[in-house]
Amino acid sequence: MIGSVVVVLACAGAYGWVAPALARSLPPALATRLLVPAGLAVSAAAWFVLAVTAFTWIGQDAEIAELGPWSPQRLRALAPIAPAIAEIALGVLAVVCVRTMLRLAARTRALLRIHRACGRLGEPGAVVVVDSDVPDAFATPEATGRIIVTRGMLAPLTDDEKAALLAHERSHVRHRHSWWILAADVAAASNPFLSRMSQAVRHAVERWADEDAAADVANRRLVARALARAALTRQAHTRAVSTLSALPARADGAATAAVGGDVPTRVQALIDPPTRHVRAGIAAVVALLVVVTVGGATVERQGEHLFEQATTTSAPHH
Repeated sequence: MIGSVVVVLACAGAYGWVAPALARSLPPALATRLLVPAGLAVSAAAWFVLAVTAFTWIGQDAEIAELGPWSPQRLRALAPIAPAIAEIALGVLAVVCVRTMLRLAARTRALLRIHRACGRLGEPGAVVVVDSDVPDAFATPEATGRIIVTRGMLAPLTDDEKAALLAHERSHVRHRHSWWILAADVAAASNPFLSRMSQAVRHAVERWADEDAAADVANRRLVARALARAALTRQAHTRAVSTLSALPARADGAATAAVGGDVPTRVQALIDPPTRHVRAGIAAVVALLVVVTVGGATVERQGEHLFEQATTTSAPHH
C-alpha cells in the first residue's frame, strides 16, 4: 500500500511542476480546459490516499473499531503503514482541508463584494463605462457578467484598440473564465504543489481571451498594441498615485482583468505565436491521470483487503 500511496502523491507533486510547461505546449483554451479538471482529479486522488493512510491508524482505536466489523488489535498487527506516517497523513489532510475551506470562503466573499459593487450597473451582459480616472477594465463573474471599463482606460486608446480591449473582455464573459480560475485556485488550496498550476491557468485564461479578441478583430498586432497600451496606462497611473483602486473595486481574484497576468509574455505570444506540441501535451496529462487513477484504485483495494483481513469473524473486539 505504501508504494501506491507514494506514487499518487509523487504524481500530485510532479503535476504541479510540469503544469506550466504543459500550459505552454497547448493552445490556451485547450490548456485551461485540460489542466483544471486534471488538477482537481489529482488533488482528489491525493486526498483519497491520505485519507486511506490515516484511517489505517484511526481504525486501530477501539471506539472507532466498534463502528465496523474489524478488530483493532488485528488491524494494528496487519497495518502496512507505520503509525507515525499515518499521523502525518492525517495532519496534512486536516491542513489542506482548512486551506480549501478558507480559500472557498475568501473567494465567496470576493464574489459577493463584486456583485454588490457591479450587480446594478447596467443590464446583464452590458458594457458599463465608469467615470473614473483610474485605468481599469474587467469582466464580472456573474452568469451573465458585465464588462466594466473606466474612462481612464478608454481615453488613451484608439477606436480600434477599444474594440480589441472589449473583445478580450467579452471572451472572459462568454467562457466564464472567472470560474475556471476559481476551480484552479481550489485545486491549489487542496494541494499546495499545484500553486504553479494555478498561476499557469490564470495566464492561459488571459491568453485564451487574447486569442479570441485577435480572431474577433482579425488583427493580432492590434490586440497586442491595445494590451500593451492599456498595461502602460495602468502602470503610469500606479506610479502617479500612492494607491490604485479601480471604481468599482474588482475584488481581487473574482474578476478577470484585461491587464492581468504576464502582459509582456502575452504581447509576445500575439506577435510571435509559440510553437505548440498538442499531442505530446495531451499524452502527458492522460498518462499522469492513468497512473494516478491506477494508484488510487490500488490503494482502495489494498485498504479494503487490509480491513477484511482484520475482520472480527474469528477475533471479537476486546
